[in-house]
Amino acid sequence: MKKKITVLSLAIILLLATSAYSQILLNDKFDSFDPALWGNYSHDGGYATVENEYLNLKTTEDVRGGRGVVSSNFNLSGDFNTSVDYDLVKFDDFFSSATFGIWAKDNSFAMLLVRKFDMNSVNYYEEVHFMVDGNWQTGFSTETNDFTGSLRLSRYGSTLSAYYYSAGDWQLASNAVLPSGYNSAVRVFIETGNDGDAGNAPAVEVHYDNFMADASNITGVDERYLIAQPEPGTIILLGSGLLGLGAFNYVRRKK
Repeated sequence: MKKKITVLSLAIILLLATSAYSQILLNDKFDSFDPALWGNYSHDGGYATVENEYLNLKTTEDVRGGRGVVSSNFNLSGDFNTSVDYDLVKFDDFFSSATFGIWAKDNSFAMLLVRKFDMNSVNYYEEVHFMVDGNWQTGFSTETNDFTGSLRLSRYGSTLSAYYYSAGDWQLASNAVLPSGYNSAVRVFIETGNDGDAGNAPAVEVHYDNFMADASNITGVDERYLIAQPEPGTIILLGSGLLGLGAFNYVRRKK
């Protein structure tokens, strides 16, 4: 009887460990626009719609500085990993941009991953812009001919990182280390933009899909949107524990 209690106790401890060290996962396939998850902050000829199960962000031709923007109503806290797929449907070589970013709720830091054309017709793959206390730096840029792909941002400890998906794997674009104590939760935003003079501002259209956020904690949204999942280390711990319990039971039977 004592051995059975010991086995049961070990199993309960392992299950508690799994729940205590779980990550929180949120997905949005953009089957519709969910105002519980996103707010529409489009302006100056930009707008956001959901069409054919993707988020469609557009700007209006000849309207300068248009931005189609959605920003999360939820907040990512602690370590996080967030990504989205994009498809540049309509771009212009004067100035067009597709942006995936995170912004601290207390405005202390931000990171933007931007796919754009600039005014000199140079086709960049991504530019990474990083801000601390209002001071902006550009950490990375490279040319490309890709018009579809995936963008990803993450935080682990004090390090923010930006990635793009290319050649079948995630490529690190840039990272930056936050000063000590910069622990604010962040909001996520997705944007399409244009620029130029009033008479030649381009119409830009970008489709976004398969949004994912995985974080130590996600707040500001009803729990029914969230899925708890164990971290890899916890899965290993649980698996090792189960193997140990199996070995314990085998030895007990042999005796």
